[in-house]
Amino acid sequence: MLKRLSTLTVTGVLAPSCISAALAASCIGAAQADPAADFKHGDLGAAEAGYTAALAAAPKDPGALLGLARVRLYQDRRADAERLAEAVPASDAGAAAAVRVIAEAKRRDAALDPANVVLPPRGVRVPFAATDPLPILKVRVNDKADAYFVLDTGASEAVLDPAFADELGIATEAAGSGVFAGGKTAQMRSATVDSLNLNGAVVRHVPVRVLPTRNFQLDNVHRLDGIIGTGILYRFLATIDYPRGELTLRSRDASAEFERSAAARGDVIVPMWLVGDHFIFARARLNDGPERIFNIDTGGAGAGVVPSTASMADSHVVLDTAHTTEGQGGGGSVKVVPFTAKVSLATLQRADVPGLYTPEGDQYGIFPFETGGSLSHLFFRPYALTFDFVAMKLVVDTPHSAS
Repeated sequence: MLKRLSTLTVTGVLAPSCISAALAASCIGAAQADPAADFKHGDLGAAEAGYTAALAAAPKDPGALLGLARVRLYQDRRADAERLAEAVPASDAGAAAAVRVIAEAKRRDAALDPANVVLPPRGVRVPFAATDPLPILKVRVNDKADAYFVLDTGASEAVLDPAFADELGIATEAAGSGVFAGGKTAQMRSATVDSLNLNGAVVRHVPVRVLPTRNFQLDNVHRLDGIIGTGILYRFLATIDYPRGELTLRSRDASAEFERSAAARGDVIVPMWLVGDHFIFARARLNDGPERIFNIDTGGAGAGVVPSTASMADSHVVLDTAHTTEGQGGGGSVKVVPFTAKVSLATLQRADVPGLYTPEGDQYGIFPFETGGSLSHLFFRPYALTFDFVAMKLVVDTPHSAS
């Protein structure tokens, strides 16, 4: 079953074009010097270098300012993103996108308000009520109701089931539509929760999406009243430790020490980018295809990789069409075709990773760059996976790896 409930709210991520003098010169001169093309292909490191060079040549170039502002936002360098976006002239075609970059940077700043985050000095360990097919956590909501939530980095801050919200007397309001697995859309509602308590780690005044989670019977034991998403993890140094069956939440201040220890252990450490309000990306490879940027979406039950339509042609994926089934996503029923493939994340390589392909369409078209798809639960299942939003590194602790 493919479970995908992310709201796909993307802020300030429209792709820049070669519309300014400095960028036009690079666009015409040589493809390898075209940061807009690098951005579109998902090579954010090359785009960063290109936009930086363009601004060195023309410090007021609006296209380069906006392009670098987006990359800085993805790197969670919020002050730099704001500064660059504020320098885009109000008369420029990219002014509206610059405003969105500023708004998202400020939203992230607000999310880190220490008044709304409580964490014991040594951090907390939140045991999983179940690990498969997806991790399930016990969460106390508004300090009056214990509930089971799925852990899913494909979701935004958090999600509440509408019936559960009604039971708690939480008012909801219309929040537009979202795009889900298979490219399906659905109407959404939103609300604000006074507090979410994860075994002593408390986040207050949490904006949530309201979507039907009780429809998803992952283990036929736990009623699922909601989802814990990337926005909650963003407030901490967060580790999804699959082998030990727990979520570890530590202070973001522990980032430097953690990175030193991870390097000393020989962990797999790769750059990650935070796009929009919750999409985590890192570069990986499917089979012998080119390296692409993949969404790190841990909420795909039954899958380790979910390829984009764009990556299917050159990754030589062999579909098992005889076992085509239907799964359930946030937008409804989705046709899925299984396969197995090799997936590489830097030096971490796994063969025979279970994959699911949605031939009727995918959700990746909302992004301003070409993606390879998503890496999900069954790829990371043998490991401890840490999201360090200070260093902006994805760290995979491989000593727990299965044979």
